[in-house]
Amino acid sequence: MKNKIIIFISLNIFGCVDDYDIDPYVNQVYDAYGNLGFEEGMDHWYGSANMFSTISIDENSYEGQNSLKLSINIDSTSNNGSIVEVSKSLDVVPGDTISVSFQLSCSHEDLGVDIDLFDISSFYGSSGELIHEQQDTIDQISTQWLTINVDYPVPQDVVKLIFGVKLEALSGSHGDIYILVDDFSITTKSLANQVPSAFSLVSPSDNSVVGTDEQINLSWNPSTDQDGDILIYDLQIWTDAVVDNYLTNHDFEEIVTHWLGDEIPADWDYWPYYYHNVFSYPQIGDSIYNQNYVYSGEYSMWVTGDYTGQSNKTILYQGFNTDYIPSGTRVTFSGYMLNPTTDPIQNINQAYISIDQFATSGSIGNTPSWIINHTSESITSSHEVDDWYYFEVSSVTEENTRFLQMRINYEQFNDDSGTVFIDNLMITTSNTHLILHDVTDIDTTSVSINRTVFTDPYDFSERESLTYYWNVIAKDYFSSVPSDNGPFRISLSQ
Repeated sequence: MKNKIIIFISLNIFGCVDDYDIDPYVNQVYDAYGNLGFEEGMDHWYGSANMFSTISIDENSYEGQNSLKLSINIDSTSNNGSIVEVSKSLDVVPGDTISVSFQLSCSHEDLGVDIDLFDISSFYGSSGELIHEQQDTIDQISTQWLTINVDYPVPQDVVKLIFGVKLEALSGSHGDIYILVDDFSITTKSLANQVPSAFSLVSPSDNSVVGTDEQINLSWNPSTDQDGDILIYDLQIWTDAVVDNYLTNHDFEEIVTHWLGDEIPADWDYWPYYYHNVFSYPQIGDSIYNQNYVYSGEYSMWVTGDYTGQSNKTILYQGFNTDYIPSGTRVTFSGYMLNPTTDPIQNINQAYISIDQFATSGSIGNTPSWIINHTSESITSSHEVDDWYYFEVSSVTEENTRFLQMRINYEQFNDDSGTVFIDNLMITTSNTHLILHDVTDIDTTSVSINRTVFTDPYDFSERESLTYYWNVIAKDYFSSVPSDNGPFRISLSQ
């Protein structure tokens, strides 16, 4: 059967009336095992049809007086598709397997072009959330009655199963076809789930050295499942190392020329996007400058006010996702700031560094969802001029944190003047277990990854001496098992 993913949501399941004879509404108690042969019409079933499809009760039955008829009739003047489906809701227990069988016959020996028949299933949690859904093609088609058997293993955390049959004609198809379904039966196999079998990692072998190829292939032997459940795999690559500094261009030695003509630090973003008040110090070509305004190296950064006639705030930042900074990690952001004689901080102007946590990154089309903010003490007019002061702030990442911003903040009030110099910023964390690559739900036993997985993470001290680890977990939606010979250790060739 071909697997296809659909969106099919229906949580309120009641007996529906037949479209051929509208009966008065009766508020009856839904019975998941009731009316399996459609002798009571559509009671205890849910049906859905559209302009070119119908659901009706038919006297051509496998057994008894009635069967259910799902019909599609699209004339040649239409370019629209059509869907007709019927389904039932059932309370279930994780680990059980729901076995459903029913009788099926078709008006033709085959469905024709661009018309498909599926068995459908949707699994829901206790709060009504959709956990897993699937549709599988039914290939057994005949004008005679055939028995169709389907198993639905119930995943973890699932309390409700909606299953059924769907007939679909794709857009642009034309046809007049129907199927009959009759005599459903539902049984539950309450067997203890068998965990996936042991399996082994294959390549690269343990303690091997990976060459210089851009793509690195990882492979493992397949696991099996005695229950016949579909197996998928999770892959993880990590290293144990202390990152000296997560920041790029932390000392502002790399500069770029902005289109306005000024030099600014590379790899830093700014808000608002004025740039007129953020500069590298000294500017390229400056022959006279105060070396004391550079903490170390050749450059520092200086920030002034916007002078917009009102209070304002300039933010310079670098952003990080939490691939390398998981929840519960203490992150420390530190650096040096100076109040210069040439343009000292006036009145209540101030600068400080901060860590902001977000549930989203705020990328295009996505508004950042702010969680929490921690700030350092501020450098103000009370700090002695021309002296470098050390500032530090720490923050522990929240459970739902997905993105971090390390910010330099300069606040100007009432157009008061003042400049702050900044240099030698650093981020350190309490976490030495660095997840470099984490992929879930792999349906093959080999993957190809880019070498940059190992080389692009933030600057590792003595990176060439690092040992990397990789391992795979097999799972069947109920339980999981790691490889029996992992993790494997690998290193990069020089």
